[in-house]
Amino acid sequence: MPTCEECGANEATVHLTYISNESTKVSRLCADCARKKGISVSIAEESVKDETNTQVVLPEEDVLCPACNTLLSEFKENGRLGCPQCYRNFEKEIDAMLMQANGALAHKGKRYNGNSVCQAEVKDIDSLRNELAEAVKNEEFELAADIRDEIHSLTEGSGAETKAGENA
Repeated sequence: MPTCEECGANEATVHLTYISNESTKVSRLCADCARKKGISVSIAEESVKDETNTQVVLPEEDVLCPACNTLLSEFKENGRLGCPQCYRNFEKEIDAMLMQANGALAHKGKRYNGNSVCQAEVKDIDSLRNELAEAVKNEEFELAADIRDEIHSLTEGSGAETKAGENA
């Protein structure tokens, strides 16, 4: 009888088969370690059984993130991913959900305007900062002063100076 790969002490009664794009991995766990990993033993009991062990076969549409063991069905249920790798592992499913909910993969709704400036203004300020640096480097001080004044007029009172400084 195989022993549990997690604790090495108990008999492995739960067999998990992880299937990713090009590889298949089998894990053998005892019931206690399976519970610790969040695998319901009741799922195992409902699965295909052979004479000695219980084999857990995930439904075809249920995908497991190998990095954190989050199931796609868990994400669909609670809306939370387990780790950054989940975004890669569930990419197709997340894209399909976004298309269904929003009709597009990119944000199409309203944006908060508040005291912030639009991205185009931030890019203009960044571009002007680059021109200013180039003018100072070339010792074109009058041009540099004009550019400095233009940057100041764009950032005055809008809070854009800190935003543009972060991007520079």
